[in-house]
Amino acid sequence: MNQDLIQYLQKQILTTDDRLKHFTHNLNGEKYPNRFLYIKLQKYITDFVNRKSSNRMVIIPGFRGVGKTTLMAQICLEFKNKGFHVFFLSVEDLRNYFDVSINEILSAYEKIIGENLESIKKPILIFFDEVQTDPKWAATLKSLFERTSNVFLCATGSSAIVLQSTSNIVRRAVFEPMTPMCFTEYQMIKNKVYPITGLKNKIRQSIYFPETADDVYNELSSLESQVNGYWSKIDRNDIKKYLSYGTFPFALIMPDEISIYENISLLLDKIIKQDMPLLGGFDQETLGAVKRILFAIAENDMTSLSTLADKFSINRLTIANIFDVLEKAELLLKIPPHGSNMTIANKPNKYLFMSPAIRMSFFYFTGNESTYLTRQGKLLEDSIGSHLYREFILRSDGIIRYDSSQGGADFILQIGNDKKIIIEVGLGSKDKKQVVSTMRKIKANYGLIFSNTELKIDKESNIVSIPLDYYFLM
Repeated sequence: MNQDLIQYLQKQILTTDDRLKHFTHNLNGEKYPNRFLYIKLQKYITDFVNRKSSNRMVIIPGFRGVGKTTLMAQICLEFKNKGFHVFFLSVEDLRNYFDVSINEILSAYEKIIGENLESIKKPILIFFDEVQTDPKWAATLKSLFERTSNVFLCATGSSAIVLQSTSNIVRRAVFEPMTPMCFTEYQMIKNKVYPITGLKNKIRQSIYFPETADDVYNELSSLESQVNGYWSKIDRNDIKKYLSYGTFPFALIMPDEISIYENISLLLDKIIKQDMPLLGGFDQETLGAVKRILFAIAENDMTSLSTLADKFSINRLTIANIFDVLEKAELLLKIPPHGSNMTIANKPNKYLFMSPAIRMSFFYFTGNESTYLTRQGKLLEDSIGSHLYREFILRSDGIIRYDSSQGGADFILQIGNDKKIIIEVGLGSKDKKQVVSTMRKIKANYGLIFSNTELKIDKESNIVSIPLDYYFLM
């Protein structure tokens, strides 16, 4: 047994409280607020210790910076303070010192506590952060899950850990993806303005699930007083801050914008240098070009792979692999063109950023003071793309495409097998011509325009214009 490893873990256990508080409290000793996912995770563990549920392994995928470590530390501290036996460890940090597996970590931990985990009678909670650094993490956690029913396992990792999961662990674990913050979460954490219970789901149901545009309009009209009540507590300047950087929790504790965007830049460096090599066999020269490729996408999200291959002198297949990995890591969201394989063969995919703050970070470093005003439409499109991904793709409830023809709509949302909704977005006032153009070619249930407008319906064209006040509450 590696004695250095045992001593490292002993020190980690001894300093657990201080390590947790580093993630859960600011320098003034004030607790960071909890994200929405906290309640879910809390319930999983409470049900486990009360023997009310068989769910005893939760995997939290999500790309770096969305707050996975803080969430885990908050939960860990809560149950440690209640007297439960907890073990909290960053696998990534440990593997910077020791070339060991999670299996070896667990064996060393058993040595420290003096008994095998399957022999422990009282519930024990084990939290592993950034598990993807051990390529055998899934097999190890599956094995531990089968050895004992007295251990609750919680693990975080990059978004692509889902792809590394075997069918065996998928059957045993609950996956709770952690995405960038929505606007109501941002308001709750930044300003302690709490969402109105049930309103998000009512808006979502009213926009995406009625049969007709009339139904959409009528259902949203019935929610107008609740929506106005929420916005009466909000400083509307926060919309700009939210789209510029507010999707990342760490941005709320940074002193200024340059600190925020420098942190986003460091976050991208980590994804490129640490996560991408785990997902694809890229050489250092190729990895060195990734940030420049991302900047090119920030400037023009429909640039063809061939154009990028020529621009960066990287073969087209490698460029395609880069985008595939960035999509798997959930840094980018791929929106394919709508149509048959024949008609879309020469049309580029559209790539949006999973957080508009990433696009904004590239604009910020160009030094253009009017960047937000000139690019705000693209930031909103990133935000809505991420919203559609969270609400439909992650739930396996739908797919999204875009109309690649001239003057086509931003999104074509297909829910289930046959329902189609055409969506156009904009921060200014937006006319309906792009939605109308796409609806002429695609048989859709109705069209939606999210923009700075009043709630209204055009019965002739079957299009509802929806104020952004509604969108930001979903």
